[in-house]
Amino acid sequence: MKKIAITVFAVALTMSGFAQKKLVRSAEGYLYEQPFNSEAAIKDIETAMKDPSSSNMAYTYNVAGQIYYKIYEAEAIKRENKLQYDQNLMSDNLIKAVKAYLKCGELDQLPDEKGKVKTKYTKDVKKNVVTYANYLLVEAQQHQSKNEIDKAFNLISMYLDLPSNSIMKDEGIDKNKDINFNEVKYLAVNLAAQDENKRPIMIKYMEELKKDSYKEETMYEWLCDAYSKDKQNDKMVATINEGLKKYPANKYLIGNLINYYLNNNKKEDAIKYLNEAISKDPSNPQYYKIKGMMYLKDENFDEAIGSLTKAIELTPNDFDAQFECGLAYEKKGEKIIEKANSIKDIKKYNAERSKGSDELKKSLPFFEKARSINGEDLDNLQFLRSVYYKLGMNDKYKEVNKKFEEVKAKK
Repeated sequence: MKKIAITVFAVALTMSGFAQKKLVRSAEGYLYEQPFNSEAAIKDIETAMKDPSSSNMAYTYNVAGQIYYKIYEAEAIKRENKLQYDQNLMSDNLIKAVKAYLKCGELDQLPDEKGKVKTKYTKDVKKNVVTYANYLLVEAQQHQSKNEIDKAFNLISMYLDLPSNSIMKDEGIDKNKDINFNEVKYLAVNLAAQDENKRPIMIKYMEELKKDSYKEETMYEWLCDAYSKDKQNDKMVATINEGLKKYPANKYLIGNLINYYLNNNKKEDAIKYLNEAISKDPSNPQYYKIKGMMYLKDENFDEAIGSLTKAIELTPNDFDAQFECGLAYEKKGEKIIEKANSIKDIKKYNAERSKGSDELKKSLPFFEKARSINGEDLDNLQFLRSVYYKLGMNDKYKEVNKKFEEVKAKK
């Protein structure tokens, strides 16, 4: 009895397999009928794709790819002829077509029961997917134009993943002469930036772009920001340090390094790092500038002035160093005047006010030099205007105030 039961079960499985293969053939038959019955074709092929007896056949997914693409193509023709079409139906079926063909190619590479690989569909899979890759970008653009960011991103990320697929890795999609692969990746980064849940994939793409030296300086800045938001501080600091070796004048990276160290009570680590950097490269003005800016943020004005003055000695036409040094004197003067306001003794009050005014005067040559380098920087004009006003230099104040308002109106 047991033998009979097993035999009956085996026959049942065989019959089921034939039935499902027949279902795939039925689905394939719809491709050649006019009009194309897409609903019936989808029903048959998706039933076959779920059934264990046909879900591992390359043939199944080859037919599925053809059906999904035919649905996409029908909508594309409507769009081309200015008829009403369904963009979501197009994009969804294009994605399904690509996935089905890739699955077909994967199964087509498997050895048979004798251990031999006899491919039947792989050549067509590669040809079709290379063609559809460009369509993925076309449909992504359609969704982007409607501000449908998730749908655009899904299409673009599928395109970007194709070269890493075992079937498609040597098909040159990432070397497409008509489409710069890194430009597409850069677009994906911009789309992903609008959704914090996509930050991990955004970071992956940015690291790849940085490795390829594509918009490299921008990638250092954006990675710094992304790692900071992701609270990956070690990677953020490593990225900043790496970036500053290549772009030592990058104000964004410098500012973020300063903020990180000061906000995390790591001033000593920062100073140690900078002192080591200076000992290795004492003629690099950026290290002195960073050090001075850190001291300034910590309101250690004398140390800030000392470091910034050194930076200016090395690069007199560095706008930031000139401006920050002027700021250090201005802030120092303001602090002295603020303290003087609490003194009741008139003699002592006047003496302290005079000290404060002297520091404000010392700021002027730096603000003025900064203006000669960049005459339209609003921050510098604002502080220069303020110092002239506080020192009673009315003609100078009026002239700078007029310039400030002109520049502000243009911004």
